[in-house]
Amino acid sequence: MNDKSVEGHRGTIFYDGTCRICTRGAMCLRPWLGRRSIGVLPFARGAEEAEMRVIWHDGRVYGGADALRFLAWQFWYTIPLAIVFGLPGVKGLTNAVYRRLAERRHCIVGGCSELKERPGRKWVGWAILTVFVGVAAIVGWAFSVTPWVWMWVLAGALWLGFKCMNFSLEGGFRMVHSLYFVWVGTETNAFRKEGKAAAGGLRLGSAPVFVGLGLGALIGVGPQFNHPIAVGWLGIFSMLLLVHFGIFGLLGGILNGLGIGVKPIMEAPWKAKTLSEFWGRRWNRAFSDWARVWIFRPMVRKLGGGWGTLAGFLASGVAHELVVSLPARGGLGLPTVYFVLQAGGVLAQRRIPAIRGRWCTLGFVLIPAPILFHSRFVDGVFAPMVRECLTLTNF
Repeated sequence: MNDKSVEGHRGTIFYDGTCRICTRGAMCLRPWLGRRSIGVLPFARGAEEAEMRVIWHDGRVYGGADALRFLAWQFWYTIPLAIVFGLPGVKGLTNAVYRRLAERRHCIVGGCSELKERPGRKWVGWAILTVFVGVAAIVGWAFSVTPWVWMWVLAGALWLGFKCMNFSLEGGFRMVHSLYFVWVGTETNAFRKEGKAAAGGLRLGSAPVFVGLGLGALIGVGPQFNHPIAVGWLGIFSMLLLVHFGIFGLLGGILNGLGIGVKPIMEAPWKAKTLSEFWGRRWNRAFSDWARVWIFRPMVRKLGGGWGTLAGFLASGVAHELVVSLPARGGLGLPTVYFVLQAGGVLAQRRIPAIRGRWCTLGFVLIPAPILFHSRFVDGVFAPMVRECLTLTNF
């Protein structure tokens, strides 16, 4: 989305889609504004934007409190408010109030206001993650655990750490249902005991097909390959289909059927038109939902959107160093390079519309993929795991 006024509308209001209260307000006002030919859309750059914006059909642009005053002039019953809020002195006050609210918008509903009351909570979360990952890393290294087994142990430690961090931040068992630990995602919204999200209507859909494709690729094609690199890449492809798209999709469908409105971990990533959409919403939400709370938003508030984006991708790089390079005992730094490239791609797409779109986005993701899944990992970790799986199934 290019943050341009919607064709056929008198104007368009843009808001931060990563802000809960902004999104709720936009959803409430959208039907009312729509009847007056005013569109409502989220920014492409989300939290990086400092204030809301109105783009009118004739090219005029208003931001922040000025946007609110301009909108008030468009309806006869709010014109008195527009006049009052435009008076000398009052205008400066409303501008200051708006700026303060905009700066704290991520804290107004279930955000950092809670952390201010209990400042030690985030340290507890980081301590939990450090213990889980540290124990998994030390045990694997000290006892020379089989590389692919060590990979799954490290991945499990990271996942459990992320889950516990969001769980403790939300208030633990007092606020979150224990079924939270059945789901692979890290977001707690659907499992809150009060105000639990309604089921999103997710069906099993194509999940059984992905399970079949993953098993077919692994068992049907795997025995035909002998080169370890080919076997390893086939295993990566098969596991993505079988686990991330298949089994996780089935589990999500079951939970939705039970009335728990979880969001899919993988949501048709091939449809993403930007890298922000790919990594933030469509690919592995288990990580992005955690990183948004613990890395991205805090960094955006302190240093701005560009640094927040880089920090989020660096965190992903560190996580993949643990799961990819550590069990392979080599290739250290390559996963971080890959995700720094992705961060650069996100920032470039925000400024150059010509390099957005599905094919450009997939190219950014796939072409440098061998840097992420380097040869030491493919050959020394994933290929042996695939061979072991085929041996166990007598193929």
